[in-house]
Amino acid sequence: MKRILIYIAAMAMLSACYSTQLTRIRQPATASPVACKKILVLGMMPDSALRQRMESHVAGDLTDAGFTAVTSFQGFDAFEFLQSEDKVPTQQFADRGIDAVLTISLINKTTEGVFLPVSLYHLLTDQYASEYYWLLAPELRREETRYAWESGLYDVADGLRKFAVQSVSFAPSSQERMAHEYGKVLTRELIRRKAISRPK
Repeated sequence: MKRILIYIAAMAMLSACYSTQLTRIRQPATASPVACKKILVLGMMPDSALRQRMESHVAGDLTDAGFTAVTSFQGFDAFEFLQSEDKVPTQQFADRGIDAVLTISLINKTTEGVFLPVSLYHLLTDQYASEYYWLLAPELRREETRYAWESGLYDVADGLRKFAVQSVSFAPSSQERMAHEYGKVLTRELIRRKAISRPK
């Protein structure tokens, strides 16, 4: 029992150190878990390198949790239906044995300067003094990039969204690290909130 409590405490500390934090979750109160034989992880962002990283890490974490997950980079054109008007959009997913689609959307990306107070004086200075030190002491500032994300879980059977989560990644040390953290956080919430289940 003691070991379990130590493990839980360690996991809580690790999650607190993540640069990715949840900001909002939407899940219908009456929603039942989506039984997933195969999940397609679909990134929706213009940066193909970042998209591949995000998809790979999320799919990898889902696989580690016992689910079968594939990415859109694995020979699958998720936007193929846009070129075919006589085909039901979700039919292409069913044809590939996919019963759930998990999207990763980059909502916003911002870069801003952060003033680094090095003493109580810097912390208490007024706006004029802050701008003064901003210009004359560039070593006291740094640029931070923030990514705003949204993921949605869609049931291919009816095409409806069953679960949605929004999060923000604050100044990640690298895109690889951010993708790693995002995969862990997203998979944890999908399982913890019983949004997905393994088919019997």
